[in-house]
Amino acid sequence: MSKVLVAEDDSLLASLLVEQLKRAGYETRAAFDGVATIDEVKKWHPDVLLLDILMPGKNGWEVLEAIRADGATAGTPVVIIVSNLSAQDDMSKAEQMGVKHFLVKASTSLTEIVDKVKGVLG
Repeated sequence: MSKVLVAEDDSLLASLLVEQLKRAGYETRAAFDGVATIDEVKKWHPDVLLLDILMPGKNGWEVLEAIRADGATAGTPVVIIVSNLSAQDDMSKAEQMGVKHFLVKASTSLTEIVDKVKGVLG
């Protein structure tokens, strides 16, 4: 079973995403800040990380830098950013950092997010 880590500080959105992903057949966990996200990636080794940018502790960019710099997590997981940030600069930065998809929360449904996860996992 593929594993998906939801890194989202909004507990309601995180729980909705976790529930939708579980229904779709994925083993799923949530982390509510950047430090916990890095710890979960190192310990749990998810296949996909749904990553918010604006989080307490460490922001999504810092999380991405930390997991890409660590030899044990550098190539995994597949990262999909789910954020309210939508500036072209953010999207370009994500692309340069190897992010698979950049989804804007305000214009993306839960179903679309799950579909993106299904798409990257095959």
